[in-house]
Amino acid sequence: MTNLISRSTKYGVNFNVLVNDSELPQFKTKVKTTCGSWLDDAQEIFDVAIPTCTTALVQPDNVSDRFRNLLSYYFGLPSDCSQERYRACLNAILSRLMRTKSGLFSGVDLADREQMPYLAKASTYVSWAMCKGDPTEHYAGFVWQDFLESWPNAAKQAYKIRKTKWDQKNGWVSTLLGGQLNGGGYEKPLYYPIHLNFNKIWPKGRQYCIITLIHEATHRFAETVDHAYFKDDGSILDKLDPAIRDCGVWKSIYLEELKNDDDKEAKANARVVEQALNQLRGQNPAAKTMQQIGEMEAVNNADSLAWFVHDVALLTLEIT
Repeated sequence: MTNLISRSTKYGVNFNVLVNDSELPQFKTKVKTTCGSWLDDAQEIFDVAIPTCTTALVQPDNVSDRFRNLLSYYFGLPSDCSQERYRACLNAILSRLMRTKSGLFSGVDLADREQMPYLAKASTYVSWAMCKGDPTEHYAGFVWQDFLESWPNAAKQAYKIRKTKWDQKNGWVSTLLGGQLNGGGYEKPLYYPIHLNFNKIWPKGRQYCIITLIHEATHRFAETVDHAYFKDDGSILDKLDPAIRDCGVWKSIYLEELKNDDDKEAKANARVVEQALNQLRGQNPAAKTMQQIGEMEAVNNADSLAWFVHDVALLTLEIT
């Protein structure tokens, strides 16, 4: 096993990458170069997106409607929800993003997929013996949890979901004892490094590699699971405005239906946007899943967080 110790070029993020001793020097060089580059890009994404999310939390009128549309798409948050529900969802997202950023840039341990801990290798050998092949071969990345980590985390997760559902049923969105929307996050990061399947993710392009790194970092440093995976190009920024324009033909019908409503213009526009979002959800089933499970559990979906922070950063750069 070779431990490649390095530092990213732009932000000076320390990182270690474990690879096989038998790998060619070209492979090791590419691993070091690309990991440093991805960490720099991820740092920039977090540095741009987190202040925007903070502004959206404390001054919601100072962010665009497109920001709320991203919340709705990636976390299933209804566009017409109450301010209390909006803030609870955004606070939970921010907590996870800040934990991930802190962990990812405080010196992070990475590893090639094949550098699995012994327990993980044992499980893959069992899978091979049952003629199912190596399951990790198809993963873009993963963070291994052994039994001593997984069962208390699962118990904690189950408690939070039950507790928050009880609170919401009785009129509370968050509680002193800590509901699912209170921010979450493990008391300490998971023990094992972030494993990346370099040979699988390199051909898919830079954006996919960075999203994969952020996705796996939310597993290791924040309380995330895999409810659903968005498609390789999960971003909706380029698709959102055209979808809204296409659905705009229905606005006159909505205005007619709401002709006796004093707030008919705003409500008609909201229906057009919701129809556009549903159209986009039909193209990416993961977004439909987020709508069905609701933000209480969707804020823990690793792919939602990764694509959301990516799109918020691009949205902010577009505006500025």
